[in-house]
Amino acid sequence: MIPYDQTNPYCEKHGQNYHEYQRPARTIDQRHYNLTRRDQEANQFYHTRAWRQLSLSVKRQAMMTCECCGHTALAKGKLLVDHIVPRRIDKRYQLDRDNLWALCYSCHYWKTRLETQIYLDGETNFITNLDTATRWSRDAIRDWIIDKKNKSI
Repeated sequence: MIPYDQTNPYCEKHGQNYHEYQRPARTIDQRHYNLTRRDQEANQFYHTRAWRQLSLSVKRQAMMTCECCGHTALAKGKLLVDHIVPRRIDKRYQLDRDNLWALCYSCHYWKTRLETQIYLDGETNFITNLDTATRWSRDAIRDWIIDKKNKSI
């Protein structure tokens, strides 16, 4: 039997092979993604000491719980700190604690879908529309996400 808190999904006999095969593939995929698709300015920002410390502080303040659906995410990397008003829209709020909240992967997916609906003109043109961004409250976003999650179940 595999313990619940074990990060490796395999038994003791086969677990030793898990990282041997998976880790290099993930590293290569992430490196390729960073070079070809990721916004370099955003990538630099998310690796700053200020962001890492603030992000950890927001997660701890939320008690490692999604502030939208209440899902507890104790495993490393299962909780994201999200900008309510996206960085691409207004960078003045990128380190503002009031503009940040902790989200699980599922809620972050739906939050990204909402941003796409609001800020994309067609398929690729990102609109910087501050009026739209400032009209969305945390509660309105939470209600929209929960509604979408409930409909998708």
